[in-house]
Amino acid sequence: MKRKILSGIGIGAGIFLALIILFFAFCFPYRNSASFKKNISNMAKPYDYELTQKQALKDFDYAYKHLSQVHPAMLDKKGENYKRVRAAYEAGRSKIEQKDVITVVELNQHLERFFSVLGDAHSYARANYAEPLYMKYLDQVKAEDYSFVGFEGLSYEELLEIKKDLFSYESELWALPDLKDYTICCQYLSYLGYDLEKPVTYTLEKTEEDGSKITKYLTVTKDDFLPLAEYLEYNKKYREKKKTESTTPASFCSYKIDKEHDVAVLTLTSCENNAEYKNCLRQMFTEVKQNNIGNVAVDVRKNGGGSSLVINSFIKYLDTDYFYEPTYSSRLGPFLVKSGSGRKTNHRVQELLFTGNVFILTSQKSFSSAMMFPQMIKDNGLGKVIGQAPANNPNGYGDVVNFYLPVSNIFMQVSFKKFHRVNQNTTEKYVEPDYPCASDDVFEVLYDHTN
Repeated sequence: MKRKILSGIGIGAGIFLALIILFFAFCFPYRNSASFKKNISNMAKPYDYELTQKQALKDFDYAYKHLSQVHPAMLDKKGENYKRVRAAYEAGRSKIEQKDVITVVELNQHLERFFSVLGDAHSYARANYAEPLYMKYLDQVKAEDYSFVGFEGLSYEELLEIKKDLFSYESELWALPDLKDYTICCQYLSYLGYDLEKPVTYTLEKTEEDGSKITKYLTVTKDDFLPLAEYLEYNKKYREKKKTESTTPASFCSYKIDKEHDVAVLTLTSCENNAEYKNCLRQMFTEVKQNNIGNVAVDVRKNGGGSSLVINSFIKYLDTDYFYEPTYSSRLGPFLVKSGSGRKTNHRVQELLFTGNVFILTSQKSFSSAMMFPQMIKDNGLGKVIGQAPANNPNGYGDVVNFYLPVSNIFMQVSFKKFHRVNQNTTEKYVEPDYPCASDDVFEVLYDHTN
């Protein structure tokens, strides 16, 4: 009798464990993602490669299926986000069904049209091509101090308004640099609807020392777009000059002690909470203490993100008992699971504790975790922000899962978390600076406050 009971308990426990495993396998956002596939190519088929209607629909439905299974906004089937995505998906599918063949670049357009309505810069479909062709005069234009300000008679702002359904973004300020990059690559010009069968014209502008502007136009044909190796050879003289003028490439983290302005400046070009970063922090705060420096600034103007734990590591050197992180809600299958309050105990580095002023230097390109840096410092009352508001919504989406479509091999990335800003009482859409200024003027403003 006892054996039967124990046997029954064992069977029941086994079934229960199996159900738990199946439940988490079903809810796990990374299932079927690129993370669990071996020997996968990260390059799409050529942009003009023709797919059959059946192949195109297979990829199109695959993308929509995984977006629906992973993205938090797709959980509420009565919500406006879901309805907009569904409508764009159905419209795209209908257009594909009307064609016998469809190119990879056309499929990418249809895909992005239902991704883009989410307004999530972390979620998109994009073809990475093995042999991109670049407009060969790019380095020459830069060497002559000209900037690209327009294309085919339109400003880039006007062009984005026309092509906005081909980009996933939260702010136009984030999308504009991507759009400019697309206009100097043959394959991505095709994505924008320009096939280069006829010449296209760029508008260039240069600002003189007296503030006056010089405008000129550059007209190119398809023959002016080169593979990378030929592009580098063509621009060799410009690149060699630039190389001789530049210094040794810096690490992603570095610092400078500026005794004249009583400030230590930590520069981060990515957010990596590794030993190199932690050693850099300790060395900097050691010198800050030795030199009695009263101000510390963190420069994240050219930082595209990474691990938000770099912020926690930095705060360890500040005199606060606790702080709050952004909270989030994770999409786990049919559930949206909320994190805790975001409150964290600060494990301070007592021997190097800094009690002076903290400043975070930002630009529109401070993205993801680099946007969280000024958010956490500002919302926790630990310092001030100087520069531009990062073009990334602090109440937006993030933490992503990657996929490659089965036929075209187009890359797609999908958020599975919805983030909530530390200060939920603010009316700011973005993390607005305490001292707003142009990105290039941050040090001038910083020195006004450190002096």
